[in-house]
Amino acid sequence: MKSGTILLLGATNSGKSTLVNQIVGKRVSMVSRKKQSTTFNQKAVKNISETEFILQDTPGIYSAKTKISNKMTNTAFSAIDEANLVLVVVDSGSTKNSEIDKIIKTLNESNQSSKIFLVLNKIDKVSRETVLEKIKALGDMNLFEEIFPISALIGDGVQEMLDIIKNYLPKGEKQFSNKKTLFVKKDVYYTEVTREKLYDRTHKEIPYECKITTDKVSNSKSAITIHQTIHINKKSHKYILVGNKGSNLKSIGESSRKEISKFMNKKVNLFLFVKLTSVNKS
Repeated sequence: MKSGTILLLGATNSGKSTLVNQIVGKRVSMVSRKKQSTTFNQKAVKNISETEFILQDTPGIYSAKTKISNKMTNTAFSAIDEANLVLVVVDSGSTKNSEIDKIIKTLNESNQSSKIFLVLNKIDKVSRETVLEKIKALGDMNLFEEIFPISALIGDGVQEMLDIIKNYLPKGEKQFSNKKTLFVKKDVYYTEVTREKLYDRTHKEIPYECKITTDKVSNSKSAITIHQTIHINKKSHKYILVGNKGSNLKSIGESSRKEISKFMNKKVNLFLFVKLTSVNKS
C-alpha cells in the first residue's frame, strides 16, 4: 500500500481545482473564471487500487500586492513542508511568468524534500509547438522530476500522470476510509459552492470582499435545508446580485442547490438573503 500527500501549486486559473475534480471523479473543489476562487487549502482523497492519493488544492498564486492576495499566497505555500509530492500546475497557453517564477523561487528556497513535478495543463487549447516550447523553457530548470502535458478538463494524460507519480509516494498504511473524499466541514462546503455560483454569475462586478455565511442547516430524512447570507458593502452590489425581479439571485440559488444536492445525493432547499454590512478586508 502506498499513501501520501500531493500538493498542487499554480497561478490563478491554471486549472488546479479542475485537476483535483478530475482525479477524484466528482466536484469537490471550487472552479470559477474569477481569479483566486479557491481561498483556502482544500483536501480531498482518491483511492486507486493499492494507492491512496491525498490531494491538497491551494489558492492560486497571484502577483498583485494586495492584503487578500498575499494572505492567499502565504496559505498556498504554507503546506509545502507537509507534502510528499508537489505538482506545479501551469496553463500551457499563458504568457504570464511572474506567478510561476514566484512559485519556482519559493520551492528552490525551501528546505522541503518533496518530489516536484511540472503539470502543463490545458494542452487541448494550444498547439503542440506551444506545449513543446513550454516544456523546453521550464524543463531546463532542473527542478522537476517529470513533466506531464495534460488536459484536466477532458482528462487527457491524467491517468498516465497518476500511474507515474504513484511510484514516488511512500509505502504506508491507508490513512482514510474509502468513503471519504472531501475534508472540509459541510457548512464550509455549502458556502464555497454558493460563492462559486455567485462568481460565475456576476464575475467582475462583485469584489472578493463579498462574503457568504451559512447561517443555519437543518437535516431531515427527506431533505437538507440551508439558510445563507451574502454580505455586501455597497448598495450597488445588492442591485447587481439580486438582478431584475430577483433573476440573478434566483439563478445563483438554483445552481448552488443543484450542485449541493448532487454531491450530497439528497434534496436541498436553499434560501439566500442579501445583507448590506461591513466586511472585514483583512
